[in-house]
Amino acid sequence: MSELRRFKARSSGAPLATVFQRARKCPTHRVAIIGGGFSGTMVAAQLARMTKLCAKPLHIALIDRQTSIAEGAAYRSADAVHLLNVPARGMSAWPDRPEDFLHWSHRRDPLVGPYSFLQRRHYAEYLRAQLFESIAGATDHLSIEIHRQEAHAIERRPQGGWQVQCGESEFFDADAVVLATGHRPPDDPLANSWVGSRARYVVDPWACLALASIEPHESVCLLGTGLTAVDVLQSLASADRRAPVLALSRRGLLPAAHAPAPLPPIDPRVWLEPLLRDDAVLTVSELSNAIRQAVDRAISANQDWRAIIDGLRPSIARLWQKLPPAERKRFLRHARPFWEVARHRMAPIVAASVEEMRRTGLFATIAARALAGCGDKDGVTLVIARRGGGEQETRQFDWVVNCTGPGTYGRSGLPPLLANLVSSGYLEEDPLRLGVCCTSDGRALVQGQVIDDLLVVGTLRKPALWESTAVPELRQQCAVAAEIIMGERAKAAQTPLLQAIGH
Repeated sequence: MSELRRFKARSSGAPLATVFQRARKCPTHRVAIIGGGFSGTMVAAQLARMTKLCAKPLHIALIDRQTSIAEGAAYRSADAVHLLNVPARGMSAWPDRPEDFLHWSHRRDPLVGPYSFLQRRHYAEYLRAQLFESIAGATDHLSIEIHRQEAHAIERRPQGGWQVQCGESEFFDADAVVLATGHRPPDDPLANSWVGSRARYVVDPWACLALASIEPHESVCLLGTGLTAVDVLQSLASADRRAPVLALSRRGLLPAAHAPAPLPPIDPRVWLEPLLRDDAVLTVSELSNAIRQAVDRAISANQDWRAIIDGLRPSIARLWQKLPPAERKRFLRHARPFWEVARHRMAPIVAASVEEMRRTGLFATIAARALAGCGDKDGVTLVIARRGGGEQETRQFDWVVNCTGPGTYGRSGLPPLLANLVSSGYLEEDPLRLGVCCTSDGRALVQGQVIDDLLVVGTLRKPALWESTAVPELRQQCAVAAEIIMGERAKAAQTPLLQAIGH
């Protein structure tokens, strides 16, 4: 069964890595990393790598409730049909080794090329390999412990630093804390409008075995048409599928496909620089028109529109920061879906599979939203409203799967761990509820005051960066977080650590 994980038993007597057995030295700088997905794993790997340049001891506590590290929501799938949405050449976990993942993958399979879209489960293996390779070369100044529990509370110690509570009764003192909590579980769009049994309503498609009970002859409705819906569709698209799958969202937009061959990005500076002038006030309308005109020019010149979007990548944070708060809100309400489908694209082979299911009538999309649901042991009745008005429709399905993607802080609020830090005055939620306020290098920022020993990596930094979920941005954030933690010792060597490792 594709959803079941397979583990390889360690050979009898095989030793653990020394850093996991080494007793913590005293005095030792202690770091707690909350979250063991990409960001938490790579902060730990960067720290392990940097200890080679320092003579002072470091102790890391990596805290995550998952059974295996490096398996955040994106890379937890064991299904071979779930592919990375970025080719191998763009997935290195190290900012100073941009082709590292490509080389790692090529060593395992010589057929892998720069534009190969690989299985996501292999990427989790890659991240674990990076951590273990880093700690294997670390000095005896490094020690690590892994807590396979959820962090319940983080409190400021009177003498400085933090106390982290893991589980119900385990506590860990830390001189610095890194919040790498990753994506939220999906929100339930029918939480307040569902009656009856939920046995055939899959609220979280990423839960283990969530899709295993859906048979090929059973009809399915997907709530959402983004990349999560595409992943679920791939899992359902067995060779003998006979019943149709319908996906709905307010606009009915599917992600675009990557080009069938690599494309060099088109440099946007000529048309972008006027929008980024210091005295310019940027609006969503102005930005949208500029992008549309650039795309039209590219198409007229027989270039691919995707090269325009890819060329914008390094400027996204600056553009986001140029938008006033009211314009950011307007972007979220009106422009975000169109940007997302152009920016976050499907692998070509996945797009071809989706198109084939459309052609054979096994898959369709509509612009609509689900208003209510009623479930029993035999199936689900959905009440939907099509975009543009008209009468409500009642549709019958054997299953409904929530594919709305990672949860939003705007709908369900911050998780308790972070909400408590906000109420204690150590974090500040941004007005649009995209995440929390940070400095440009990821230190927590509360009413203009910087909290140097509380660092944020990943999706929580969307308020300042917008693009804060993809590998190129996350690997940079992990490197900077590690440099900040090790920074005092770097001064003694008079060499910035990121410069020393070739950043």
